[in-house]
Amino acid sequence: MRLFDANCAVGTWPSDRVAYETVDELLAEMDRLGIERALVSHTLAQHFDAPEGNRILMQVLAGRERLLPCWTVLPLSCGEMGSAQELIQDLAGANVRAVRLYPRTHSYSLDIWQCGDLLGALSERRYVVLIDIDQTDWSEVGRTCAAYPDLSLVITQLGYRQFRFLFGLWAQHPNLYCDLSNFSTYLGVEEVLQRLGSDRLLFGSGLPTLDAGGAIARVFYTRAPESDIEAIAHGNLERLLARVQMGKEGAR
Repeated sequence: MRLFDANCAVGTWPSDRVAYETVDELLAEMDRLGIERALVSHTLAQHFDAPEGNRILMQVLAGRERLLPCWTVLPLSCGEMGSAQELIQDLAGANVRAVRLYPRTHSYSLDIWQCGDLLGALSERRYVVLIDIDQTDWSEVGRTCAAYPDLSLVITQLGYRQFRFLFGLWAQHPNLYCDLSNFSTYLGVEEVLQRLGSDRLLFGSGLPTLDAGGAIARVFYTRAPESDIEAIAHGNLERLLARVQMGKEGAR
């Protein structure tokens, strides 16, 4: 079975002692775990400087076809990412179809007064947007899903105590997804499949800060038809990335 990882990173970390830092080490870990492809962000974009981290990410991923870039983006009001049009052109030119947000680390709100132009531009092009649950709250997630229904909003690194919040919002927002990196509710995947089907879940490891074994086990040991397992393992992420309207600048 093919695994397409929606949630991993490369780079150094300011505090954590992690399993790897470099692209070569990530690829070796993917080979060991049987992960075919991965969506990758750079830790410098999270912990230091987003534009510089994105630039370095593109350098280290050059020629690595198994690894797809996931940029970290910021509100447009401070000028670090350029205008909405410039950002979309940059994303398309680099063939980037997914981005990450770190509102608490980078000190901003997802509400329309600060991120309306950013999220509006991303929603217009149907981008995949990933955010760790500890970087936001469920009310903010609900407002974002409602305001930008064409975004594919993926919540990552959920714990088992988040299940009721998640089902409450899933009932209202078809553009809300989550990964399996810390999806540790007992028989939680089976519960989602029974109530909503398989299209809301994505395989994501959380590498290198989480052990990928848990997420892999949630795929391979879930009691479900093979078609559902394939969707979670790779098909859902492939479908969401294919929805992104890159424009002619990114078509390659």
